[in-house]
Amino acid sequence: MDVWNRLAKITALRFVARSANESGWNGSGDGSVVVAQPNATTITFTETGKWQSDAGQQLNFTNVLRWSLDDSGNAIRLEHLRCGPDNLVYLFDVAPEHDHTWQSTTPHVCRDDLYSAILTLAADQIELRWTIKGPNKDADIHYWYS
Repeated sequence: MDVWNRLAKITALRFVARSANESGWNGSGDGSVVVAQPNATTITFTETGKWQSDAGQQLNFTNVLRWSLDDSGNAIRLEHLRCGPDNLVYLFDVAPEHDHTWQSTTPHVCRDDLYSAILTLAADQIELRWTIKGPNKDADIHYWYS
């Protein structure tokens, strides 16, 4: 599976966050990704870097994500490890939509908000675009992993 092999080789990320609301999410960031593959069906990303708001505020960030192949090999699950490996936060499963596009099978529900994603394999990177919709959120976060 091309997407799985490419996820295992990621070393860097950059992203742009845009919100229609006055949430303070507008900005961009970049950083490095350390990939671990503890077994054939699991990849973790430990992301570190800097984020800068459009207003000029700069913050360091750290993030840990886990990608897992499902038993059939037809979907990839993404989970957040912000609460540690024993308290995973399920985000969504992505499944193939077209040759180079994977889409979340159902949105992730967080209180009143819905999070969905599209993963696209580009020539030299993987694009992951998050959309967050809710009564107080209207945001788009676009990641480029290389």
